[in-house]
Amino acid sequence: MKKQNIAIIGVIAFVLAVAVGYALFSETLNVNGTATAKGNFDVEFTEVGNINKVGYTDVEGTNDIAVISADKNTLTVKVNKLDYPGAYVEIPVTITNKGSVPAKLKDITETGLTQANRAVKVTYTGIAASDAAINQNETQSMTIKVEWDKDVNTSSENVEFKIQLNYEQAQ
Repeated sequence: MKKQNIAIIGVIAFVLAVAVGYALFSETLNVNGTATAKGNFDVEFTEVGNINKVGYTDVEGTNDIAVISADKNTLTVKVNKLDYPGAYVEIPVTITNKGSVPAKLKDITETGLTQANRAVKVTYTGIAASDAAINQNETQSMTIKVEWDKDVNTSSENVEFKIQLNYEQAQ
């Protein structure tokens, strides 16, 4: 029994010696620092191209189908009168990344389309269908099609709505 007690005490003494030795030779290293990231995020509508009109009646004094807002973040679309189901206007738009951060289209927000103007269908081609990032000072194009839905028999006059493109940082 004495040999066993001596062995247990020896093992405990050895473990304590290793722990004390580790404590003597170990150090705590604290690292402090600050990281700063700087950039600006500015994607905007920059141009409305030549609008293609099929079955559209221009009402005198209302030639602005698509107008870019002063802050260049919103496009207001006014369609006065589509003449028949299937009639449409196609609005080519250029978007530019004026910021320093690459951006990717997250989603498109439309405001102003209501149940009252449900005869109008809005579709997008170009960047709206892509996951491509837009880098600093690059441009991308898209086409907005406003069409009188063939399946809806109500009139499509005096439709006005706003479009905003919501971007996020590209990774």
